[in-house]
Amino acid sequence: MGKNKYVLIVVAVSLFVSWPSVLYADTINPPLPDTPEKTAPYEHAISISQPTGVKLATKKRIDAVAKALGAEAYPGRAVNLGMTRVMRAKKVIQRLPVGYRVSMSTTVQADGVVRNLISPEAADVLARGAIVMGASSAQLRGAQVGDVVTLLGVNDEAQDFVIGLVVDDELVGESDLLMSPAQANSMGATLVTRYTITGFTQTTKMVRALHDAGFTNGNTYRIRNTWDAPNPDATLGLGLTKKLMGEFAYKVSKSGKITVANSWIRTNISPRVNFEGIGIRAACHTKVRAAVQGALTDVDREGLLHLVDIRNTNAFGGCFYPRFNRLAGKFGYLSRHSWGMAFDMNTSTNVQGGIPYMDCRIVRIFRRWGFAWGGNFTPSDGMHFEFVGERRDNLLFPSRYCPNVVGAQG
Repeated sequence: MGKNKYVLIVVAVSLFVSWPSVLYADTINPPLPDTPEKTAPYEHAISISQPTGVKLATKKRIDAVAKALGAEAYPGRAVNLGMTRVMRAKKVIQRLPVGYRVSMSTTVQADGVVRNLISPEAADVLARGAIVMGASSAQLRGAQVGDVVTLLGVNDEAQDFVIGLVVDDELVGESDLLMSPAQANSMGATLVTRYTITGFTQTTKMVRALHDAGFTNGNTYRIRNTWDAPNPDATLGLGLTKKLMGEFAYKVSKSGKITVANSWIRTNISPRVNFEGIGIRAACHTKVRAAVQGALTDVDREGLLHLVDIRNTNAFGGCFYPRFNRLAGKFGYLSRHSWGMAFDMNTSTNVQGGIPYMDCRIVRIFRRWGFAWGGNFTPSDGMHFEFVGERRDNLLFPSRYCPNVVGAQG
């Protein structure tokens, strides 16, 4: 099948409007997209995600909508697994110090999704009990097909898996690994976080049916369609994040506190010093610091610095802070603050899940300097700017909050 249009992190349809110069957008419901009808049964897919888990009642509603239009709804999961070792026969390819691990983002999908939307070869590999690794993750550790990876599941129980296939990053949703539900179950990773709907022939009818059933983008659900335009606030998958920022070893205390290896911190995290001419102090990744400085300088140059709460940002914001994502728990994903690549500011007026109270001009400046903005995350996180390494103010995507004004930035 080769490369497929289905990527697990494809951008969402979110046709909300916002005022270009106000602090936050209004929140009217979006019009439905006018997408072309398709006849190929697996030409398109829709993903409905809930980071904290999909409840049984929600599952039944999704199944009912899919069944009414002759489609299939498959449960999926996204989980972070700790990796401690990679072996090739009796040769050590990568081994972490005792008590340490590296983060391996893992996509879990049913055979119907993998076989019809990703790769039949990958589906065959998973059916044989092996796992699939993304190309960037394999390159990072020098791994290849046939190597044995040791992963940590619930209660840190170790289990070995054979790498059966290495594929392009987009086929594993830019994560590190792809595994089957049975394999995830053996690790204790049982929480369903998304449903993927496939096999429908009329995209407009499916979108409308989901909308009528209450499935729209916002703080409850994150909807991704394979036909969506590039989203300025889409973040990097962990495989690409580690390729850009580096991979670190970490350990987890009984209380859930994260400790990152000092050697990685010394090499990659800048000291906590003032950004020139701004008054904000933060310790950021060395590859991110110049972009934060550039964005803050432009905020000042355009007369917007008074909208930044410097005291609050210095006390509760900043970049580097190793921890799990607030929604994830111990068995979930590390926050991008663990890499020092995310920058928070104005935290008191941008609580997670609330209407973001960030001036849209500031948002677009940070996008110009290579950041995605958390105001359009699920749930919203208006204080959060996350480095992606490419300009994002030039994408004409109908964001729920603070859509770009393409052409206004030159």
